[in-house]
Amino acid sequence: ERSAAICALIEFCFAVLINVVLGYADIRTRQANTILYYLALFFLPLVFVVHTMRCSYREKGRLILDLTTFDVDKLVCTSDFDRAFILSAISAWFGSKEALRDFVRSELRAELLGLLPSPHLPSAYAALILSSLLAWNCDMALNFYKGGATWEELLRHMLSFFSFFTSWFWCAFNGIFYLSDKTSSPGGNRLLDWSKTLAVAGVMFLWSFVGFTLCVTLARSTAVVGLVVYVIFSMALPLFILDAFKECRFPCCRKGMKREADT
Repeated sequence: ERSAAICALIEFCFAVLINVVLGYADIRTRQANTILYYLALFFLPLVFVVHTMRCSYREKGRLILDLTTFDVDKLVCTSDFDRAFILSAISAWFGSKEALRDFVRSELRAELLGLLPSPHLPSAYAALILSSLLAWNCDMALNFYKGGATWEELLRHMLSFFSFFTSWFWCAFNGIFYLSDKTSSPGGNRLLDWSKTLAVAGVMFLWSFVGFTLCVTLARSTAVVGLVVYVIFSMALPLFILDAFKECRFPCCRKGMKREADT
């Protein structure tokens, strides 16, 4: 929840800064410095997001690891009254301190270990993170409409940016969650720790930048075929995140195994 909230805040600030850049920079300056703007508005905050998430996953793994040595007698309580109350509650709920210790070291730790593998970014969190960018897309389309843009230009802009935000960005943040977990270990020193952060942020930045470049190019172009291919490809990306092809993959595997068994 904390990581998703940070991502949502960063994306909200990203959308606000885009409006500032579009409002105060002339079109020639924007087109000449598109890469620099995208680097400043997206990559630098992305480094902060990745490092924060890596620290969060690291704390989670360390907490679960510490449960193997949990012991009630080693815990510290500043108040004697609170200590007596807690011990009486333990006796009432678990029967003894030893029973609580065994529960924490075995059942509770096993349950938390099931949550440790890198999860996909939940769809509800993805919708929260991307909501500010989708709202910005609708706002820009309305501005174009009031500025006299044709329906063809509006449709081209809406489809290209909607596909980019809902697909390429969704995959990017899903990758950030996954790679932040896999690279959560510090590596021994701060240089290696920050190198991992920059590597993860760099990979996700390149992925999103490729999608952004295609999006802007097609939004400014009149190539209908290119736009259709881009939209179809982009809309297929979340299907892999949601395992939409899982049901198709397993029957195919079973048919292949059956053929091999028959031969």
